[in-house]
Amino acid sequence: MAIVAISFASILIRWSEAPPEVIAFYRMLLATMVLAPFALRSRNRSDLASLDRRTTAIMLAVGAVLAIHFYAFNASLELTSVASATVLVTSHPLLVGVLGLFLLNERPRSGGLGIVIGLGGVVVISFADLGSGRVEGDLLALVGMVAAAIYLLAGRVVRQRVGLINYVLIVYSSCTAALFLIALVNGSHLWPYPVQELMIFLALAIVSTLMGHTILNWSLRYLPAAFVSVSMLGEPVGASILAALLLAEVPAPAVALGAIMVLAGIALTAGPEKRPGDATPGP
Repeated sequence: MAIVAISFASILIRWSEAPPEVIAFYRMLLATMVLAPFALRSRNRSDLASLDRRTTAIMLAVGAVLAIHFYAFNASLELTSVASATVLVTSHPLLVGVLGLFLLNERPRSGGLGIVIGLGGVVVISFADLGSGRVEGDLLALVGMVAAAIYLLAGRVVRQRVGLINYVLIVYSSCTAALFLIALVNGSHLWPYPVQELMIFLALAIVSTLMGHTILNWSLRYLPAAFVSVSMLGEPVGASILAALLLAEVPAPAVALGAIMVLAGIALTAGPEKRPGDATPGP
């Protein structure tokens, strides 16, 4: 359900005429306002008060990283195709595989072949977009990818000891504040906007954030970050289908080839290397 919900984000962002940071600001502000009454119940208030400074600081930092993710992704959609942006921004399992190999000495599945294929797909997409002047959009999508990887990994750690509502309230509030500062720095107007724009902002808050990101954050308590990260590969597939149906935007053949390479690379890379002595799970 979460993957279907976040797949609509690209379409809604494309329909909006507001600046990228304004779209993201209202998305997170409205989502935070919906969550606030639940977080301010007596039990949640006591849990909030019991949070230590270190955990709170980490969550505030995670919110700032999420703001970078949303801003970079929204901006990339103005400069490149939905297919390129969503494939590149969800290629974070490749980054996790590379970091695990060089920093933690963890051998990825397929002996690193998946990383090579996936990174090759990123190069193919970038070269395909080079002639159309879309490389800047691709680079922004990659920035969003790095931020998403940090967001998921940090969320996996913090969610083990912080309840969902309190976690998302602090992270989303921090994200909203960071996006507000970005809007101020860029000189973007936050008001007024027509009703149509406000409805797009609300749809992003309810569908793509509360039904999308919040459910992903819930799952981080019970599932490894790598599993959640890989499951997000459904977003570029869903977004590309919706873009073809609603925006009449069909990916170029080279972009489609690069996307297939990225998805295949991630499928080969995801999860730990199986050792010879590992038992085979039963039916």
